[in-house]
Amino acid sequence: RRGAFARACRWCCGKREPEARHIRLNATRPTPRRYARNLVVNTKYSFFSFVPKVLYEQFSQFFNLYFLVVALSQLFPPLQIGLLFTYIAPLAFVLAVTMCKEGFDDYKRYRTDREINTELYTRLTPGGGDVTVAAQDISVGHVLRVRANQRVPADLLLLRTKESSGILFLRTDQLDGETDWKLRLAVPSCQKLSSDEALAEASGGVYAPEPTADIYAFEGDLTLSDSEGDATEPLSLDNTLWAGTVLASGEALALVLYTGTDTRGAMNSAPPRSKVASVDLQVNLLAKVLFGLTASTALAMVAVPFIQRAASSRLASAEMSQQLLQALLDFCRFLLLFSSIIPISLRVALDMAKLVYKLQMTSDARMPGLQVRSSTLPEELGGIDFLLTDKTGTLTRNEMLFRKLHLGFAFLSPQTLGEAQAAVAHAAAGEDDAPPPAGASSDLGEGGGGGGGGGGSGG
Repeated sequence: RRGAFARACRWCCGKREPEARHIRLNATRPTPRRYARNLVVNTKYSFFSFVPKVLYEQFSQFFNLYFLVVALSQLFPPLQIGLLFTYIAPLAFVLAVTMCKEGFDDYKRYRTDREINTELYTRLTPGGGDVTVAAQDISVGHVLRVRANQRVPADLLLLRTKESSGILFLRTDQLDGETDWKLRLAVPSCQKLSSDEALAEASGGVYAPEPTADIYAFEGDLTLSDSEGDATEPLSLDNTLWAGTVLASGEALALVLYTGTDTRGAMNSAPPRSKVASVDLQVNLLAKVLFGLTASTALAMVAVPFIQRAASSRLASAEMSQQLLQALLDFCRFLLLFSSIIPISLRVALDMAKLVYKLQMTSDARMPGLQVRSSTLPEELGGIDFLLTDKTGTLTRNEMLFRKLHLGFAFLSPQTLGEAQAAVAHAAAGEDDAPPPAGASSDLGEGGGGGGGGGGSGG
């Protein structure tokens, strides 16, 4: 009963449990149900949640909450010690600057999402025609034609490639951080078809398991039907193209398996969260310390006279309560008088300095194309405490440079490589009597080792 109730709640809220799917090839309706839309959403706020979320994030910090209480206290006549404008204006300015920054940053994220969602792709329709479709309109069961250097818009199953071998390479650095290219293989039964039109007219189905966050595992099967019957073959990770990767070479025809929030990349990404710079944390801590000092000072200035009056004369209970109420009001007034010790101008200066940092970084001609995605913490750019890297290639360029080659009977360097290539070309042309390269040396000592084959060193 509990499981049925949970499923009913998820259905009413538009959220369903991940489940395996059966996709029919080249069908008018490839799947019996609708799946998640193929939308990329990286924004933090919506139109209705912007103001409440920003105010909650700001007043969750003690610094802003303190000045909010101080400003609201001026609405109470017994605690008024100055003009209301002098308390509200600085806080309102800080909130206005923060909201403008957050709104502008989120608008830039929205523009980036819109560019990704409106990117155009070619879809192979049943029957062999090509139509253009936006990334956000891609659905499970569509067959897409993905070209070299094009981003993969959804989790796909590689059916065919332009290469007869059915091999292509994939760049996955945006998914797993690895810069080396990954080898992917087309499904053999689809690669053997005579043409793309034959694939568009083929009938069959694909079984794909429920979506998971594991980018290194996939098990499914594909069934093709023809006049001889049904042929089923297993599918593995080598047949997949995950969303967010980039096709490094060739051209692929691939079937959409998962879209939107069901893709591996979306399931491994956390929702956008608010970031707080270390400077803001230090200012928040200092504000708490200063508040403790001002509170203790105000308490001492109220408690000492109250104790002296109580010790010098015996007060009735009614007078005692009146004196306690007056002491409480005096304590609050002293707190308000001492509130200037915690400077709200410091927060204003920090916010303005961060805007200046952002403008300086984005306008620096020495760093073209630099984007500051969050203006909340630009000063954290150089504040690195630990740098962790797993292997060569993560922070290096992964380029191999030819230095030297020793073959046992000859020593080759970049200076003599051209002569060696000429000698190989003459030998291939049938001129077997071609002289060896002039720079080649038969002295094994020049190669720095014995007669075994050698290799180049990477830079």
